[in-house]
Amino acid sequence: MKTTLASLSLLAVLACVPLLFVHRRATAQTPAAGPALAALELTGPYVYQNLAVFAVHDRNTANHQEILTLEEGLAKKVVTIEEVGQVNRLVASNKGKSGVYLQSGDIVKGGQQDRVLQHDTLLPPGSRKVPLDVFCVESGRWHGRGGEPVRHFASSNASLITKRQKMAVKVAGNQGAVWESVAAAQADIGGKLGHSVRSPDSATSLQLSLEDKKLGETVDEYVRNIEKQIPQQSDVVGYAVAVNGNVDSVDVFASPNLFGKMKGKLLKASAAEAVASKGDKPVETPDAKAVRALISDAESGAAKSEKQNLRTKVTRKETNRNVVFTTDDPLVPAKPLHKSYMAK
Repeated sequence: MKTTLASLSLLAVLACVPLLFVHRRATAQTPAAGPALAALELTGPYVYQNLAVFAVHDRNTANHQEILTLEEGLAKKVVTIEEVGQVNRLVASNKGKSGVYLQSGDIVKGGQQDRVLQHDTLLPPGSRKVPLDVFCVESGRWHGRGGEPVRHFASSNASLITKRQKMAVKVAGNQGAVWESVAAAQADIGGKLGHSVRSPDSATSLQLSLEDKKLGETVDEYVRNIEKQIPQQSDVVGYAVAVNGNVDSVDVFASPNLFGKMKGKLLKASAAEAVASKGDKPVETPDAKAVRALISDAESGAAKSEKQNLRTKVTRKETNRNVVFTTDDPLVPAKPLHKSYMAK
């Protein structure tokens, strides 16, 4: 279904924040005082059990540049993520001809211990030994595991799943809080599934817990039921996600192409969170007003920017209730590479 949303604040317009509109019949007009903005729309919610998803559409976008994801780059062997002997630091290199997008929350498996990336990062073609801030999502191990490489990481097919984990990594930046959030998620998922998801190969590994067979089957059920509802349109650039009736996050990307590559990982993570937090009582279906409120509040926070490398600038805005991270490529300034909104 589609419902008209009110415009965001003038401050958001002047900052070139993407506006989210949901249509009925009337066409929303771009405010004359601001620059020309892409017409973004929300459709949904598309609901399965305690998970609800809104699709974010952009009718005025184009796939203007080819960007690989970290998962693709590792699979094609054009990207290497290497150990440097520190828990909270890795380095990345890209020998390919395309830029590679690394998303905050991506888990890299292997090495001395599994890690999660703290920040979004764009690796330019030919870049070498780019520093990455990371956190451990597997406490206690500092050696090779099975036949996995110990000096580098071979795969990245999962990401953080719970709000608590994301807050610990992206907002607090606290290693102890990360370990606590992993243990809490393992306990919650185990309680819902009726068996422990702590792997005998490494009981503290979030990655191995997410590979649990029963969890995978349950997550796949959520994903199948959500995906068959979502319109298969070429203008979808993001998702807004609600768990247990509460809008937790909104992710918007620069192009349908990049979002299309990321949506599987994002949706699986949201489904795993829904499994971990599912209760016995029915939940209310959220509406688009809740999405608008999250975005508007987060964008009202004071901005603080940090340059990750020559091709990546991350700007953070935060209030008492919400936070948004905007990732820009200074060489392609037309649209943010990624906007990540989160409710605290």
